Amino acid sequence: MRKYSRYRWRITAAAAAMTAAVVMPAGAVTLDWNDLTDAQQENAYKELESENESLKARIAQLEEQLGLGSSSQGTSGDASQTAEESASQAAGEAQEYAVRSIDGFLGDLAASFEARQQIARTYTNEQVSAMSDADMWAFRFQCAEAERSFYDSYVNAQFDDLNVFYLCSEYCTGLGKQFRAQEVWNSSGDGDEANKLYTAGYYNRAYALVELCEYYGLDLAEEYQNLKNAVRQMDALSGEETRNASASAEDVVKVQELLNNIGFLCGTPDGIAGRQTASCIERFQVMYGYEPVDGIIDDELIGQLTEILSRKMG
Repeated sequence: MRKYSRYRWRITAAAAAMTAAVVMPAGAVTLDWNDLTDAQQENAYKELESENESLKARIAQLEEQLGLGSSSQGTSGDASQTAEESASQAAGEAQEYAVRSIDGFLGDLAASFEARQQIARTYTNEQVSAMSDADMWAFRFQCAEAERSFYDSYVNAQFDDLNVFYLCSEYCTGLGKQFRAQEVWNSSGDGDEANKLYTAGYYNRAYALVELCEYYGLDLAEEYQNLKNAVRQMDALSGEETRNASASAEDVVKVQELLNNIGFLCGTPDGIAGRQTASCIERFQVMYGYEPVDGIIDDELIGQLTEILSRKMG
């Protein structure tokens, strides 16, 4: 039986901090999907597919740490801590987890993307392919570093819209992976491991940008099309989605419309329950605390989606 967790809204801020603590990413538009081996494509896809489950596990861990729903929740400070120290700490946490403006976030993200593209445009794909390994990685890391200030500003960002929170975390996760790739390359020169991290970060970033552009009106430079094409190719890798084969086309359309209206972009409502629709259902279930997280379309899911949309509209 699925249920809505009334604590979910209370833990969003801390959940973002925990999510951002994982090493995660964004990629350079100079990387083309067709340049990757089959193994690299499969690894990037599997890593992205596991992230909803990872987020769910982190939220559960956070609930346990905070003692939510438990009769043994502790006090909010150490007994030896002075009132002044407690007040200072509380003020710092409040500032770190302040709710951010979605419009401001979109504007800052567009500026960060453009700063990255200004560096990426320095060389063509052919010129990058002809570089030595050292020069190629230096170029890629320079692209990633162009977004360092955005990452620092938004890695713990909070939003009233849970889906924007998720997409921001996904994007920062991608950047974090690429920063980690730089650390791996600089410390060990392990090109395979660095490429695995950098590539996975590219697709974290691509998925977030596509949804933000198509649903939230994010306006990006023309290089965005490379990312959009990569996402389409990534989706094709997943194979056939069959878990909702028995759902009626009418119910699928209704679910797709509700998901889109809430903010979980699943494309044009077409009555086809593909991977994108199932993934959006799973993310909705994770972000709003419904269990099980199964991506299944049924009357209960439709009721949950309808309830959440009513809350957002009311």
